Amino acid sequence: MKKILIVSLIILGFLVTAFVQAKSEDIRPNVSNVLREDLKQKIQINETSSGNMAWLTGAKITEISGTATATPNLIKVKVFGQDYKIDVSATTNVVRYSWGKSVINLSEFSVGDIINVYGTLDSTDYFLVHAKTVRNVSIQKLHAVFTGNILSIASSTNSFTMEAKRTGIATLTVNTDSNTKIYSGKNLKSFSDLQVGMTVMTRGIWDRTMSKIQALLIRMKPFEAEEDDED
Repeated sequence: MKKILIVSLIILGFLVTAFVQAKSEDIRPNVSNVLREDLKQKIQINETSSGNMAWLTGAKITEISGTATATPNLIKVKVFGQDYKIDVSATTNVVRYSWGKSVINLSEFSVGDIINVYGTLDSTDYFLVHAKTVRNVSIQKLHAVFTGNILSIASSTNSFTMEAKRTGIATLTVNTDSNTKIYSGKNLKSFSDLQVGMTVMTRGIWDRTMSKIQALLIRMKPFEAEEDDED
């Protein structure tokens, strides 16, 4: 019978290792002042005949390298204060919060995002995981819109900040690129047509952890009715 190795934090700076038969058991820290994000973190390693399979849940990204090229990429994360490296290859399944496909070069990812990782633990470096699936739970493609006034514009980066009315978000950073469509009524506009104080409606790839969105569509007020895009 396979043994499942569960690695979990007892918040005093050390890891607890436990072997259990037949099924996995979670070892939870019994400390009242533990950070909420740490309580959601988990490390699980399954011993198999083909190697050790690793699950990292709630890992926080501290560094991303290699995004200038397609693959491979390396993500550095922290779980329970311990640093881990995630190897993202051309065959890694990279997805968003809602399991929609993300891009393999990690251009949608940001330092501070929270990810879940499934993959193979390296045979010599026990803090390196060769990822089969990376799910960024901080980003998702919206089937809704953000509406609010533009607060500031950064022409050098083709981005702006805006209010996000009725969302509980104080401000939202909107990034645009060559794929972003900007409309006033039915007329196609450019980034230079945007102005501080203008009311806009925007939709795109939302990074809810970093309060930013990669805009697919921006509409200036008054708005034209339009069906939502599919994820």
